[in-house]
Amino acid sequence: MSLRNRHSASALIVAAAIAVASAGCGKNSDRSGTAVMVDSLTRLRQQALLDPRSNQFLNSERVDQLRLELHGAGPRAYELRYYLAYELLGAGQTREGITELESMMRDIGMTMDSVTPRSRQFFDLLGIAWLRLGEQENCALNPSANVCIMPLEGDARHKLEEGARNAIVIYKKILKAKPYDYGSKWLLNIAYMAVGEYPGGVPKEHLIPNLARRSRSAFPAFFNVAGNVGLAVNGQAGGLNVEDFNRDGLLDVFTTSQGIGDQARLFMADGRGGYEDRTSAAGLDGIVGGLNTIHADYDNDGFDDILVLRGAWLAEAGVYPMSLLHNKGDGTFEDVTYKAGLGSKQPRHSAAWGDFNLDGHLDLFVGNEAGVGNGGGKSRPSELYVNNGDGTFTEVAREVGIALNAFVKGVAWGDVNNDGLPDLYASVFYGPNQLFINRSGVTPDTWKFENVSAPSGTQSPNASFPTWFWDYDNDGWEDLLVLSYDIDGGALHDAVAMEYLGIPPSVLRAGIIRPLEHTRLYRNNRNGTFTDVSKAAGLADKVLYAMGSNFGDIDNDGWLDFYVGTGNPDLRSIIPNRMFRSVQGTRFEEVTLEGGFGHLQKGHAPAFVDLDRDGDQDIYMVMGGAYQGDKFSAVLFENPGWTDRHWIALELQGRAANRSAIGARVAIDIAESGGRTRTLHRTVNTGGSFGAGSLQLHVGLNTASRVKQVRIMWPDLDRSTSTFSDLAADRVYRIVQGEGGPVALDRPAIPFRQAGATDAAHRHAQP
Repeated sequence: MSLRNRHSASALIVAAAIAVASAGCGKNSDRSGTAVMVDSLTRLRQQALLDPRSNQFLNSERVDQLRLELHGAGPRAYELRYYLAYELLGAGQTREGITELESMMRDIGMTMDSVTPRSRQFFDLLGIAWLRLGEQENCALNPSANVCIMPLEGDARHKLEEGARNAIVIYKKILKAKPYDYGSKWLLNIAYMAVGEYPGGVPKEHLIPNLARRSRSAFPAFFNVAGNVGLAVNGQAGGLNVEDFNRDGLLDVFTTSQGIGDQARLFMADGRGGYEDRTSAAGLDGIVGGLNTIHADYDNDGFDDILVLRGAWLAEAGVYPMSLLHNKGDGTFEDVTYKAGLGSKQPRHSAAWGDFNLDGHLDLFVGNEAGVGNGGGKSRPSELYVNNGDGTFTEVAREVGIALNAFVKGVAWGDVNNDGLPDLYASVFYGPNQLFINRSGVTPDTWKFENVSAPSGTQSPNASFPTWFWDYDNDGWEDLLVLSYDIDGGALHDAVAMEYLGIPPSVLRAGIIRPLEHTRLYRNNRNGTFTDVSKAAGLADKVLYAMGSNFGDIDNDGWLDFYVGTGNPDLRSIIPNRMFRSVQGTRFEEVTLEGGFGHLQKGHAPAFVDLDRDGDQDIYMVMGGAYQGDKFSAVLFENPGWTDRHWIALELQGRAANRSAIGARVAIDIAESGGRTRTLHRTVNTGGSFGAGSLQLHVGLNTASRVKQVRIMWPDLDRSTSTFSDLAADRVYRIVQGEGGPVALDRPAIPFRQAGATDAAHRHAQP
């Protein structure tokens, strides 16, 4: 069937989807889309709970199962008790897990001196149990400004030392039996740091140096103020959207947590430096789960909508629907997934909005997880949904030449060849990454993409996760960053320890020791190919284990920086999230410890956003791991500011182009102090593929106090352009396609609420 015929048949397809969804819920078809989705999610959760072994993250339910199995277990009792302790830790019942492990030791006559190669795994579990207890008692239950942030100075040190002290004893015993256990060395150093005895207290043979701030660094510290403003959202790994959802000039926050019963949360800015939970008022009760989210105004009504993706990493147990949450413009959202024709159920983590056919309506690419590597697993082709312009979508991936049946973990649209057409890149977990060039077409039926993955030189790393297009060197051509996630065959804390010790990180796989895959920074060669410049940029020797990540300009110098949320489900993955600052578009300097970004809990979706409207980008990030008990509170790192640097913010609205202006290319000419001129290049999007910032462009201008010229190429069929001259710096402008010049908006700064501050202290602040 041609695309044109499929478009004409879309009403029938959508009607069928609604009928199936309604029938599945046993209700009438006139029920709201939200009610239908809530019923569907409730039913899927109930089914999952019947077989908790099918979902690796249902730790509490497996604890109950194991306790039942232990009755009359006979010879398997010891094995089951070990698994019970493991699941207790995953469920967050850490003290109970420790009690079980110590009871096993007594029953079989083990002591702390019983560490052998055969028993090491047992002591490894006991060691992380104690260290995890210290984290829970001091960090998770007390998420103050800098607790759990390396280098654990001052208030970040553990006041309740039992957990860290016991962990020190165990890791020293493990290292006595196996001196080159780099992972245990790492955790031993972290435990000493937690009690304020790093580096001096660490045995010299086990010391990992350089885990403290550089004393001569000029980079300022950012402090976590999430608790002050009401955004210390506690949960597991999840997604993030930061946007002005009610169009009042203030940026709001939407977060998810991946647990199958975890409620999504909407926080609206109160105009007084804080945030209010409006989840129920927004009609979102029962919208649960979701590891990643993206947003855009898919129906061009002026209000940004949200897509929630579910089922990631779970294979057959992750066959869940997405949720398309339509922003009704009155403070409420409605789930219109089935109505819109997006009701397919697949395990999926990544998606991206982009107008591939330039008709003014945003289309949607969804990356499904079809099995690790090139072989095995159920066929789950990724999907491209063309926007029909009437609130519905039609799936057309194969018809336009996108045949992608792989374990997709990140997707991004970008204009590789500067022809005005959005091209598509997919990051594949343990498989070659894929680049599809948009070859356009005369009619919708002839629109085609060409797979140029191999000749483009962008198929690595073989183990990758988040990705994005950006013009990191400001040359007017979009480059590509693909972050590594090589977790097969080795523990994360092992490799990170090796990096800090100056040892090339490697893993053992299939009996062969090989180097870890590293992140790839690809510079656009302007001819359809890319060059890997990771080594020259200072990224090839970094062990990132990237999950959530995003980019922006934290120091307003006009060069793009990036932040990486790190980790995996393993509770031993106590490694820092990492910040990299661009050095004039040539290389990246790590400022993790200097800036206070080295949070040791698992980092997920971040965003670079100026939440307090003071002219610099703050960092908000969802925290927490995959296991039920590995929860943590989100962080908001307040930017201390750069008094000698300027900025400009642009709020673009398309008319012939999509209303969100996603894909618009912007060039900003500036003259810095001293007479140097340069052009800054940006593209309108939400940033990385795991973490969604605002669609409002924030551009650092360094020392330039005015903008000489702004040029915009809009993403429409005519590739329309707009040019504006002589704009003042340190202002927010709204630019509407085809409707005159930039309009300066009155957006005064609204300082973040301080701890214990009253509303009266912020009475002067107005949105």
